[in-house]
Amino acid sequence: MSQLRRTADPIPPGQARVLLNVGDDSELVTSRHPATAPLRVPSARIAQQAGLPTGELPGRTFAVHMIGENDADGFTLLNDPRQ
Repeated sequence: MSQLRRTADPIPPGQARVLLNVGDDSELVTSRHPATAPLRVPSARIAQQAGLPTGELPGRTFAVHMIGENDADGFTLLNDPRQ
């Protein structure tokens, strides 16, 4: 239940939350892209920039340097539980 509530929380500008991975892409919720119309970005790019395996992306929130209508780039993991 708390996971469902978290995905419905508003996302501040400059941040993104990964809903799930679909094939080679991750579906992101941002301030411009609601859960009903998520932004798709290559999972490998997010993982490489944030230093995580692709399988650990869903449910994580990132600071994002650039969020456009059709792409996003510059991912930094927020609230890293490994630190």
